[in-house]
Amino acid sequence: MAQTYLLLGIDTFWLSLPPKQLDLNRVEPQYYSWDTTTEEGLEYFRITPGPILDKTMLGRYLAIEQFLKLGFNVVADDVIWKRDWLLDALSIFAPYRVYMVGVFVSDEEGARREIQRGDRHAGWDRGSARYAHHDATYDLKIDTTFESPDQAAREIKAALDAGLKPGAFVEMRRKFLGAA
Repeated sequence: MAQTYLLLGIDTFWLSLPPKQLDLNRVEPQYYSWDTTTEEGLEYFRITPGPILDKTMLGRYLAIEQFLKLGFNVVADDVIWKRDWLLDALSIFAPYRVYMVGVFVSDEEGARREIQRGDRHAGWDRGSARYAHHDATYDLKIDTTFESPDQAAREIKAALDAGLKPGAFVEMRRKFLGAA
């Protein structure tokens, strides 16, 4: 019998915020603030979480933990805009087998996808990538520049079927929490 995997990605929780708070022109700072910087002619979008977004992301990790306790496998993509979010994840998911998979895309394709989605500010993908990967260590890296989500999922499953061993999460726990 195939195992069940639940998708509890960041967007599931991001989209649970009140609609007004998803509008960059009306968002209140207790949710988050944002800005862009330009470096070498390229825009980098950045979110600075406020206390409500911090609590939302902590709640997300705690919700995922409940599904893990019930025996489900969870696929959870993340953009870690703040070091505290990483520290929360490293603490909460310590009892579980965690595979860290880095998902990458070329800058050109990421910018094209932003436009195609129609709901992203210029530089969102570039900024997200900068912060998502800043402190991360991975068990597996996937380049989705020329792959569909289904192809990327098959690549991850093939690595798991071939015996991929998790180690990156433990390495990050050691690095950031001093955990053994």
